[in-house]
Amino acid sequence: MSPARSHLPNPIATDYLVAGIEPYVVTALLILSALFALFLLLLAVPIDLAFRIEGVRTFQGHMSLRWLFGVVRFRIPVPDSAAQRPEAKVSQRPTKKRSIRKKRRKHLNFVAVLKQAEFRRRAYRFAKDLIHAVHVQRLRLLMRLGLGDPADTGRLWALVGPLSAMAQNLQSADVRIEPEFMDSVLEVRADGQLRLVPLQFLGLAIAFLLSPTSIRAWRTLRASHA
Repeated sequence: MSPARSHLPNPIATDYLVAGIEPYVVTALLILSALFALFLLLLAVPIDLAFRIEGVRTFQGHMSLRWLFGVVRFRIPVPDSAAQRPEAKVSQRPTKKRSIRKKRRKHLNFVAVLKQAEFRRRAYRFAKDLIHAVHVQRLRLLMRLGLGDPADTGRLWALVGPLSAMAQNLQSADVRIEPEFMDSVLEVRADGQLRLVPLQFLGLAIAFLLSPTSIRAWRTLRASHA
């Protein structure tokens, strides 16, 4: 004689029904939670980044990324070859004039952002946190930069100068950044190998981008597209 089956309701299913939640909804939420936890776990795996970049205003080089202990690896040319495809020749005079005006507006808006002392402090703190978060295995950086106006270059150097001094104290790093107060120039020669944790980098970047100071600066820069 088979034992009598219990007709008592499942207490867990009863709780879901009382709360108005269907069991399949709970299952879907559990699956999504597990996938999100797995995503965070993957972001906690360090990335090895090797790069070599050089040029004046326009740059050439490459970046190599290795992730998940070498399972994922790829190489990125700098600049991307897709950006260098030749375009059909058309009348360039009106286009060049519009391009010059647009670059001038961008420059003025960038200078306006640099004049915001609060943004300079926030950007400095973000860059300092990044320097502390990155494990430098090898780094050589030679840079010369200027905005064409001594006052504007001075504001930029007020931000870059302390970061340069901080980077010079990093182990296995040779960092030399020089300001150019008379000419507008950006000259870079850099190569190195770094290790960073994507989750830590993502957290710092989100905190910086969503800060009220950065949002105000972004609105100022967007004025160049108006």
